[in-house]
Amino acid sequence: MSGLVRRLTWRDWAVPAALWAAGQVELWVVGPQTVAVHGPRWPFAVALTVCALAVCFRRTYPVPALLVVVGALALTTREDLHAFLLSGLYLLVVAVFACGRYGRGPIRYAALVLPEVPVLLWTSVIPEIEVGNAWAWGLNAWWVFALGAAFQHERLLREHVAQAVAAQSQAESAEQRLNLAREVHDVVSHGLSVVVVQSELARLFMTSDPARADEAMRRVQDTGREALGETRRLLESLRDPTQGGQTAQAPTWPDVPELVRRMRESGLEVTLDAPGDAPTLTPEASATAYRVVQEALTNALRHAHTSPTSVEVTQQADLLVIDVQNESELTSQANGFAGSPGYGLSGMQERVAACGGLLTTGPRPGGGYRVRAVLPLRGNP
Repeated sequence: MSGLVRRLTWRDWAVPAALWAAGQVELWVVGPQTVAVHGPRWPFAVALTVCALAVCFRRTYPVPALLVVVGALALTTREDLHAFLLSGLYLLVVAVFACGRYGRGPIRYAALVLPEVPVLLWTSVIPEIEVGNAWAWGLNAWWVFALGAAFQHERLLREHVAQAVAAQSQAESAEQRLNLAREVHDVVSHGLSVVVVQSELARLFMTSDPARADEAMRRVQDTGREALGETRRLLESLRDPTQGGQTAQAPTWPDVPELVRRMRESGLEVTLDAPGDAPTLTPEASATAYRVVQEALTNALRHAHTSPTSVEVTQQADLLVIDVQNESELTSQANGFAGSPGYGLSGMQERVAACGGLLTTGPRPGGGYRVRAVLPLRGNP
């Protein structure tokens, strides 16, 4: 009990304290002139005190609080001991409201019946109160209870809305983390693949062809700087989404020819066949198209080595079709674009699906590997 008392706040005791004080004034000061008090006054003072204390716990124990109020009022309503105190009636109203507002389960509907007990007892011992008026007072408990239930329903709706907003926020945060993970994978995977290949070339020609080894190391430096720039952009967007991307813009479809040129310099024999006019892609689809080509060529460089690779781009109706194929005689998936199990292909699948497109991958008949992405052009649903 002491623990419950310590947890009470002013919201719990303010209303019952005010009604208790009004009841004491009504009983001891105003009562002798306006209230017909039959019997000693102290039982009514004790009853009001018990009712007020019970109502203090209406938020956590609404139905027991109502039972205490009804019981206290009933015990002070007899032939030789009765008084109609408005403060006692108001405490009863607060207890009924609390059952609708804070009650749980079917037991809270007892508040629709219990208030009739003291009211009917008042009519039996107080001639001034008519039965019709008593029933009207008793039926008021129904709309008081309904008002409390409406407040509870509103609170539940607010909680559901808050939960939905929190779930949406978590989903958006998860989507942002997933997008960032894809970007990091693409940047690091592509950069490190080029660095590894060029480092191997530099080591291979270090003594036999120093000029070619020096050129390979220069490409390592350029690729490293580019990867650092993109990584800095990603970190800035992670720190502050409103400021990210100002230092270095994310690559998009117009950057594909430059990507193909760098891959040629890295040793991949790749050709690009694309229309002269840039396709009308949304910003998301444009970035996705670039990442698809980048991931496909990176896997070709890593696993198919110098095998001929082609990038063909066509526009069919409202669709942009990107077809990347290599001609390696190796039929094993581990030696094609797919590489060892990782997140490259799954990342491409997620990117393309998010844009409303379709990605298909798989070995080619006779060897090699193929990546085909179909993306909607701007304005296509």
